[in-house]
Amino acid sequence: MEEGQRKRKQAFTAVIFFLIAGGLGFLIYRGVNPPLPQPTPNPTINLTPIQIISTKLLNVENNDYDFLAKVTNLNTDYGSPDVEYEISFFNASGAKIYQKIGSFYILPGQTKYVIESPLKFQEPVSRAELIIKSVDWQKLSPLAAAGATLVIRNPPSYTPVLQPGVFGKVGGEVLNNSDFDLGRIDVTIVLFDESNAPVAVNKTEINTFLAKTTRGFEVTWFVPFVGN
Repeated sequence: MEEGQRKRKQAFTAVIFFLIAGGLGFLIYRGVNPPLPQPTPNPTINLTPIQIISTKLLNVENNDYDFLAKVTNLNTDYGSPDVEYEISFFNASGAKIYQKIGSFYILPGQTKYVIESPLKFQEPVSRAELIIKSVDWQKLSPLAAAGATLVIRNPPSYTPVLQPGVFGKVGGEVLNNSDFDLGRIDVTIVLFDESNAPVAVNKTEINTFLAKTTRGFEVTWFVPFVGN
């Protein structure tokens, strides 16, 4: 009986020894090889990509073109100061003849037009394709996005101009109905025909736009375009 008790005691002591030795070995190993930190979850991974609603290649004259795209951001909390895009242009045989890189900004929940103009080529272009290359997502609260409110006053209309070198004009006014002074805003003008298809585009900008003030803008077409 004493012999059996002695063996059981020895076995128990051996187990305790190996547990202590194993624990010390594990602590030493962790000290030399600490666990890798877990990566921080990317909050933008589940965001809806920028949607391309429509594109249009407009032939101004000869091999001179304007490109128009309508895009939207369906995310209500995230916008981007830098959406990089790529436009590929193809000739009648389907060969890519030119590629242009550009960028635009977009607010949470915003739908906007993107214009590339002028585009001049050595040969006719039959079609253009737009793809979004990258988006620098930034979180912005809806209140902050709504804070920069720009209002078109007295909706502008197209006016034909009967004088040499000028085909038509559009003028209007923009109200900065916010509490923020803005360094620059972009004004995009799209003309539509009676079937609501775009026939011409233009753009301008307003610089140093103070809060609660109204500024005018005017754009001119120097070349006739197809459509009314």
